[in-house]
Amino acid sequence: MSKVIYIDVGTHFGQEYKSLFGSDYNFILRSIKRLIGYHILKKGNKFTFKDFQSIKLLRKKAKEIRKDFLFYFVEANSKIINHDKVYNSAHGVFNCALTNKSLVDITKLYIARKNPLSLGSSIFETKFKFRGWDLNDFVKTVGIPANVFFQALKQSIESLNEDYVVILRINCEGVEDDVIYAAHSYFKDKLVLILGSLKDVKICKSEEAYNKMMNYLNFNKLPFEYFSPSTKNWVNAHTSIIKAHKNLFND
Repeated sequence: MSKVIYIDVGTHFGQEYKSLFGSDYNFILRSIKRLIGYHILKKGNKFTFKDFQSIKLLRKKAKEIRKDFLFYFVEANSKIINHDKVYNSAHGVFNCALTNKSLVDITKLYIARKNPLSLGSSIFETKFKFRGWDLNDFVKTVGIPANVFFQALKQSIESLNEDYVVILRINCEGVEDDVIYAAHSYFKDKLVLILGSLKDVKICKSEEAYNKMMNYLNFNKLPFEYFSPSTKNWVNAHTSIIKAHKNLFND
């Protein structure tokens, strides 16, 4: 049976997942707020009625094909997993941080803005020094080398599915490059789309690491679409997800 494998690393309440597969009520409510904000209050990013209509149609299509997807969520912060029912929607939830280390360990997850549910928590001290946040505010989580994780996940997926493609959605606060290298090394040409944000590699590691990652994407012709909780990038990101499904199922 053919499947689209959607792997989300650094879920933070599954906001991007919800933007396409989540509640219609929440989507409409958010859209109304954004339309009012942009057109009446003159605040925030551009959001038009045409954008609303486009996303609405893409969401409708996504609901029709959702049965063809398997969703795997990776979230380092257990408080976030316990706080939101979206994790019940996944076929697998992994409470761990993916790392660039060689061994599994217990690692520090630095908590952003002293808020245990905040966006931006990271295993990298450099990001917190860059932001001026408190390094004494952290929780412990399991750190799993990205190579180890994707090797095991591939074996699990292929024990049940022979025909599949992989969509990788990442925003994991600095380890995006290692996640891309590991996922591609195991899934190879089955990795058909990468979504998310990659800028933290530059902040947490270096400009050189960031450029190396971007060159890797270009050299291996790995398509990337920016995808965040902001509605401004949803049309392109949603369209690319639907297209990945269409290419697999030839519909």
